Formats: sequence, structure tokens, C-alpha cells
Amino acid sequence: MSSQRQETAAASKSSSAPQRKAVVEDTLLLNSVQSYFKKAAVVLAVWATGYFKFSPSWLLLGLVVYVWKEKKQAAKKNSIAIAQEIARDEKGVILARVEDLPAWVYFPDVERAEWVNKMIDQLWPYIGVYVRKLLQESIEPKIRASLPASLSNFRFTTIDLGDIPPRIGGVKVYTSEVRRDEIYMDMEINYASDCDIAMYVKGMNFGIKDFTLRGTMRIIFRPLITKVPLIGGMNVFFLNPPEVDFNLTSLANAFDLPGLSDMLHTIVQEQISNIMVLPNRIPIQMASDVDIKKLRYPMPQGVLRVHVLEARDLKKADISITGKGKSDPYAIVTVGAQTFKTKVIDDNVDPVWNEVFEYIIDERDGQFLKLALNDKDPGNKDDPLGSTTVDISTIFEKGTVDEWLPLEDVKKGMVHVRATWLYLANDPLELDRVVVKVREEGIDEDSVHSALLVVNLDSALDLPRGKKTLLEPSPYVVLTLGQTTKESKVRNATTEPRWEENFRFFVANPNHQNLDIEVRDSKTKKTIGETTIRLKEVMGAEDMVQDQKFPLKTEEPNSSIYMTVGLRVLTPEANPEWMENENLLKDKPADETESSVDTPSGEVDAKKPGAQTVPPSAASSGGAGKKEGSPPSSSPREELIKPASSPASESEVRQRKSAAGPPGAGPAPVDDDGEFNLGRIQMTFRYSPPRQQLVIVIHKIVNLKPAEGDSKGLADPYIKMYLLPDRESKSKRKTKVIENNLNPVFDETFEYPVSPAELQTRSLEVSVRNDIGMFSSSQKLLGMVLVELAALDASRAVTQWFDLVPQESIRSVQLETQTEV
Repeated sequence: MSSQRQETAAASKSSSAPQRKAVVEDTLLLNSVQSYFKKAAVVLAVWATGYFKFSPSWLLLGLVVYVWKEKKQAAKKNSIAIAQEIARDEKGVILARVEDLPAWVYFPDVERAEWVNKMIDQLWPYIGVYVRKLLQESIEPKIRASLPASLSNFRFTTIDLGDIPPRIGGVKVYTSEVRRDEIYMDMEINYASDCDIAMYVKGMNFGIKDFTLRGTMRIIFRPLITKVPLIGGMNVFFLNPPEVDFNLTSLANAFDLPGLSDMLHTIVQEQISNIMVLPNRIPIQMASDVDIKKLRYPMPQGVLRVHVLEARDLKKADISITGKGKSDPYAIVTVGAQTFKTKVIDDNVDPVWNEVFEYIIDERDGQFLKLALNDKDPGNKDDPLGSTTVDISTIFEKGTVDEWLPLEDVKKGMVHVRATWLYLANDPLELDRVVVKVREEGIDEDSVHSALLVVNLDSALDLPRGKKTLLEPSPYVVLTLGQTTKESKVRNATTEPRWEENFRFFVANPNHQNLDIEVRDSKTKKTIGETTIRLKEVMGAEDMVQDQKFPLKTEEPNSSIYMTVGLRVLTPEANPEWMENENLLKDKPADETESSVDTPSGEVDAKKPGAQTVPPSAASSGGAGKKEGSPPSSSPREELIKPASSPASESEVRQRKSAAGPPGAGPAPVDDDGEFNLGRIQMTFRYSPPRQQLVIVIHKIVNLKPAEGDSKGLADPYIKMYLLPDRESKSKRKTKVIENNLNPVFDETFEYPVSPAELQTRSLEVSVRNDIGMFSSSQKLLGMVLVELAALDASRAVTQWFDLVPQESIRSVQLETQTEV
């Protein structure tokens, strides 16, 4: 049998060899033709410049664009080639490139799942057929809808996913401290393909090749059942938008300029987010008796209210000839697929926005709040001014986070953010308490909301036909609440459409607002039925939910629309009474727990192993008693305890403390001069495994000893650092000089590229120096610190005070491993 397989494989290989040779020859010919026309175009441009007496500046501009494009393509080809090598031979590439270690190498709770990769490799041809149908039937119409009307003839002409399947870099499974009828699994997806996807639009052919995607996908298996297949359904989604990149081919490659390339990347990113990034998800029903609605429409876990207050000391992106300049900053605030943008503040490096945004959170564990600051440049690509991220689970645990956060990827700049976690209460009395609290805190009531409305649009019955033609309509639904309007999909030619869609609205005041429903015919654009739902009646319903048929005002007397409408009050306080009703109270003190809940419903007995105990203060603290290392917590009404950490949340602690005194560091020792009476320095250390960067924030120095020989009895301190054992220039970092100051505040951020393996052998040498003139006799070295980095935990940041010591007494200092952020 094995010899027959070998003969068959050899025959297929020999038969495919001429075809592959022909493809290679065609590719070489096409590349030669493209190269010829490119060079001919350059020669023609030079000739036209001289013949028509154009300014040579046009040639210089073309040269700049060409050099930029070639440099960018070379860097992209290099990164794609590395990613494809990892996909082909992970072990060999790991041995050659230590910095590209997958998560399972340096996270003990993330497992390598090579057996999954072997299965995907075998399934890849069948997956290719499915993806081809998905792109043509689902993605293609959405892309056409997002393009201008002149490009509405867009279509895919070739879809070939290539021979390289995605790889699973690491798998983390949560089975403890979760509901008994569910399993959580996070998968690190690394897709570096050799695909070839060609498209046609407006007489032009162009394509995409070398598509890469990297991100963390979460799969929820729920509910677990007692008959085959043992799993009732699955939910698949990305917690955060994955990293996406690709190269353009054919005509598009010749016009791979910033505008077109950025537009295509944005469109692809948006389409992926609209399908698979929270709050969007792919529900899969695996057992016929499982209610698909519970898979498709889970209740959110809460709402995140974000106040983007201000920023300070931003980079001057618009530098004038005189050396002075400003920036026109604005902030982009993102959670999953939800993105908001602040207004632009012109000519200011210390902008004040004071804007509020609210985000619906479906999975708080593993998701991040990202703030990216940019400088607005009309007509050009906006310049980045830095970014920062905050772990949403950290905000949930603390209730409210009010911090000045240092910006990453820039030398200076901080942003002031206040983020508050809001629970979803099913108690109508909570509404009055929320309104009073908002007024007491002085928050603008017009900028925030008091409730969340969730609408599950299911179907309609007995819709009217056309009066004259008697043709069946193609209905869609328009839902309007206040200034917000949302539309459902169109269901063609039917009087009993099924939409099965979910919509969510923020509500300012349920007592005075209504939800207007219009059913329209997409052919005639006319309203064929309508109804109004009073939110005050929903608030008075049992559990604040109306699950029923709503009669429509139409020409047919029996027309109706079936929906589930649920209302939840947004409150920062965790009330044990309604939390228990909503299955949000994870743990009750042992003396208050008298009975368990039935196992089939998937809830946990607080007296059985795995149940946790929360101090009585947990309910009022806004943290719901979540202990470190516990899995993500559940959504209201359906879930009790869920996993708390994921590879994304464990790999990088994004929450950083303000320079004014991070809680983990304790109060500033203003009356302590240190062991050698030289003063003390405050620093924050954090390691980012995904970016493989060591991040160091130099906060400030207190009680610095005056420099000997200084005429004023002061000092002009600055800090110089080396990441030992390297003492080369690439390892040196310096802060700015603070003149005439013995308590200087720096608040500067520095980064070192370091692999996880190298971090265990590195130490940081920090020296405080006095900025002196060439002929000055003043003291130069004011004190030193040598910090060992082997104990730095990749799952948390450490803010710590260090005693300055003289050079002759320098010794290694360990980081405090128990300091939490």
C-alpha cells in the first residue's frame, strides 16, 4: 500500500512539474515586462521634464517617492519571508531567531499544539473552498458597499490561499473556575500565506499576495451537553483587531502609494473587524436542540466609560524654519472594533479635550483600551505622537482608573485618562441613584448615558404585498432611538423575513425616550409597517425584558414583528442583590451561602471546590471580588465565573501608573536621603513580550545631594543609562537636563529591544550626572544604581524607589516582584 502511495505521489509530482515550470516562466516574463515599462516610464519622465521645461523639483519629488516605495517594499518582503519560514519550519527558525519565540516558549500555561497544526495542514484545501465562498458571497458585497459608486463593479477574479496554512503558536485552555457547562480557549494565530487573490474594478485588475495575519482568537465552547457531540455550540472571535499586512500585485503594485495602500489596508482591517472582532463574533450551532439565540446574542458584561481629559508635553510634529513648532493633536480611542476620535486642538502640545466615550464590553479579560495620539496634517498622512494601552480587566478590578499615562514609541508626552467600569443592572430603582451620582460628580449629563438597550431582531409575519403588482416586498428594518439610527439587512422577496440580528443603543433617559421601528421595502424605499416601543414600559417589565410579537401598523391587520428588547441601567456600583439575580455576584461569603444552584443550568455551588470567597467590601469597591489569576468573568444572566487572564493579558501589563506616585511604589520618601545620603530615584520597569521591548520610565529624584563645587549649592542633573553588558552607543540612553534642581522630575520613557531569554542575563546601570561646562571643576557623578532584571515579571509592571550609591559602593539591586500595577 505504501509503495502504491509513493508511486502515485511520484506520478502526480512528475505530471505537475511541467505546469509549475510554465507558471515560473510566465511569472519571469511578466516581471521582465513590468520592469521594462517601469524603466521606460522613468526615461519618458526625464525626457518630458526637459522637453516641456518643467521644474526639476518634479523629478526630485518622484525620486523621493520611488526611494520610499522601494525601501518600504524591501522591509515588507523581509518580514513576510521570515513569517513564511516560521510557517514552514518553526523549529529551525526559532533556533535561528530567538526574538521570534512563540508564546508557548516563555508562558508556562500556554501550550504548544502541534497536533492542531497537522490537522489544519490536512484540512487546508477544504478550508480554501470555504473561504472562497465566504469572500465571494459575504465579503465582496460589503466591500462594494464601502467603495464609492464609481467603483461598485468590484469583484474577486482569483482566490487562491496558497500552500502555507495558518499556524497555531500557542493554546491556552480554561477549565477551572469557569462554569461547568463551558470551556474557554485562546489561540495565537500566525498566518503568513503565499496566497494570490486577484480583483477587478472599473476595467483594472489588481491583487493581493503574501497576506499576513497575527492575533489572539478566543473560542468559547458552550453549552456542554450529555450527548454527542458533547458541545452544543461555539463562539469564535478576536478579542482585539489582529495585525494585518499584505503586498499588492499587478496594476495596484505600480501605484502602491501611501493613500491607496492605506485605504486598502483600512478596508481589509474593517471587514475583518466587522466579522470577527468583538462585539462581532461567529456563532456555530453544533447540536440541534441548543438555542442559537444564546450563542448569537450574549448579554454584554458591562460598559466602559472613558474620559479623555488632556495631554501634556507632546512632541512638536510641525517644526518651523525657526526651530519652533506645535502640533495639532487629536486622540483615537479604540476597544476591539469600536473606535472614537476626539476633536483636533490646533497649535498646542498641551491639549485639553475633556471628551467622554462609552464602549460596550463583551469580554473584559484579554481586551485593551488603546489611545493613539496623532498630529493632524490636512492633505498628508497624520504624524503619530505616541500611544498607550490599558488592560480593561484592571479597570474592572479597580472600578475607576484616573491616571497620567506615558506615551510609548516617543521620547516624551503623557495623556490623562479617567476610565470607569459600569455594571448592567436590572433594577429600575438604580436609575434614580445613577442620575443623582452623575450630578454629584459634576459630569455633563448630555455627554453620558444612563442605560443600555439591547434589541434582538428576529422576524416579521404577514407583511403586506404591493398594492398593484402584488409582489412580495424585500423588507429591511430601520431602528431609531434619539439621534441614532441603525438598519438591518435586506431579505429579498418575502412577507415573512427572518433577520436574526442584534442591535444595541445607549439611552440617555428611559423615562422619556422611545424606540421607533420602521419596516421598509428596499425596492420602493417606502414604509410598509411601523411601531413604537416605549422604554418606560420595558423598564417596568419583568427583568426589564420584553420578549414578544409587536403589532405593526400596516395594511394587513395581522402584521407583526418579533423582537426581544432588554434594558439595563449603567451603574458604577456593584449591588449584591441584583448581581445575584443576574449571576454576576461571583462569590458570596461562606456564612451567607446556604444552597447551591442546579448543576444543569451551569451555575456553581459556592460550597464546592473551585468556589471563591470575597470580602464584604468587594461589592462596594466595584471590583466584584475578582482574584488575580481567575478566568474571565461572565456576561449577565447567563454566566457566573469566567477566565480572568489570557495570553494577551498575561503577556503584557498595559496599565501604568502616573509619575506622581503609583500605588505600587508607595509614597515618595521626601524625608529619606537614602543609604548614602545621596537621594533616591523612582523608576518603572515593564516588559512587553509581544513587542519584545523593555520599557523604562524615569519618574523623578528626591533629596539629591548638591554637586560639590557648584556655586549655587545645587546641581544640573540628568540621567544616563546602559543596558549591561553592552556599553556601546546603541545601549546608551539619556534624559534631558534639569537645571538648578535637587528634586528633578523627568517623566521620560525609554525602550530597549530585548528577547525574553536575554532579559534574564541583563542589568541596567543608571547614573545620575551633573551637567557641567568644559572648564568647570564641579562634581560630575552624583550617584548610581545597578538594577538586576532577571526577576522582572512579564505579566506586571514594577514601580520602585532606589537608593543612589557612590560608584565605589555600587552593587546589584533586585526588583520587587510583589509590586502590582
